[in-house]
Amino acid sequence: MDNSISHLSISTPVANHTIPSRAYAPVELPPEIWREIAAVASADSVLTLRQISRELRSAVGHLDQADLNRINEHPNSTVVIYQSGDAVRSVTRDPRIQRAMAGAENISPALQEFFAQSNNDDVRWHLASNPSLSSDAAQQILAQDQDEWIRMDLASNPSLSSDMAQQTLAQDQNEWIRMALAGNRSLTSDARQEALAQDQGSEVRAALARNPSVISDARQERLARDQDAEVRRALARNPSLTSDAHQQRLAQDQGAEVRAALAGNRSLTSDARQERLAQDQDAEVRADLASNRSLTSDARQERLAQDQDAEVRAALARNRSLISEARQERLAQDQDAEVRAALARNRSLTSEARQERLARDQDRDVRAALAGNPSLTSEAAQERLARDPNRRVRVDLAHNPSLTSTVQQILAQDRDAGVQKFLRRIAPAER
Repeated sequence: MDNSISHLSISTPVANHTIPSRAYAPVELPPEIWREIAAVASADSVLTLRQISRELRSAVGHLDQADLNRINEHPNSTVVIYQSGDAVRSVTRDPRIQRAMAGAENISPALQEFFAQSNNDDVRWHLASNPSLSSDAAQQILAQDQDEWIRMDLASNPSLSSDMAQQTLAQDQNEWIRMALAGNRSLTSDARQEALAQDQGSEVRAALARNPSVISDARQERLARDQDAEVRRALARNPSLTSDAHQQRLAQDQGAEVRAALAGNRSLTSDARQERLAQDQDAEVRADLASNRSLTSDARQERLAQDQDAEVRAALARNRSLISEARQERLAQDQDAEVRAALARNRSLTSEARQERLARDQDRDVRAALAGNPSLTSEAAQERLARDPNRRVRVDLAHNPSLTSTVQQILAQDRDAGVQKFLRRIAPAER
């Protein structure tokens, strides 16, 4: 196959770019390299490559290092020629194009390895942060880069799959780099996780404890016993924390912030754990449990609906898992307006009876919360709110995409021009 590019595709000739043939060792550029270059290089670069290729078209064999250095050091050369395995490859010298190539999707492994050894920090940085970085060799080179920011970006790259690179980064002297690695979801190596679970930096261990990829029972056991409360708190929030034994330990933790983190974790499905936390002495713990979408037990919801702390009842009233009409009715009559307003905003509030009760609420914040709820389907409640004496209630209603045509007509004739304006902003398709 002729790996040249026709002169007809070049509008402006380029002079003074021919390199004497004595500067070259035998070389042939493979077709895939031409495709890589043609995708990013300027016309001038392509023409120069064509001239180089024409001079070397009949060459065979491979480059030795001395010849390679002579070619790449030549002042007129606009490309870098390098070897990858048995193939000889070429890439433009232009640093702007190199940066673009290093950060490009589907960059070839050969170019990844080449750019990992670039003298240009920006090129290596673009490569280290590229989600398409797949070459183990390139990752291993970048893991030892002298620039800490490059190692940091590599440590957090979701494509970091090289175990050797992860091992190098797990031993990095910079704690922030180890922290970035600990939080990387590609960190699935048991050995690497174990090393970071014993890291001297508590923030590194906390980052590991938050990582959903840390599903090893042994790792979770170690982190659940960590001396630092922030580490245990991070684990308590981890959605991969499904072990009942570890949940039980954390439910009994001496730190209220740890128990609260567990109470809000959607993986908390154990009736026994939920019941214990529903009786926790700390209101923040009970409030986090009350807001947990995994809280579907009617018994637990009943207990929290009667909680002495209004913040706990308000958290329950906001919970979209609150589908019991009995619980909703109780909260709709709560003495605290904040609780009633939280219920009025809840999209699980589909009972027209509850909606009509809240539309008559004496507190304008409650009525305004209901007016903006997209689940407001009761026409009677809508009509009442459309005639509400409070402007804010009517404005919030005018934004609601669930309005009936009758209510839209009422608002279109509202005495307040602002209400009419907000109504007109609703696209016809949303009405």
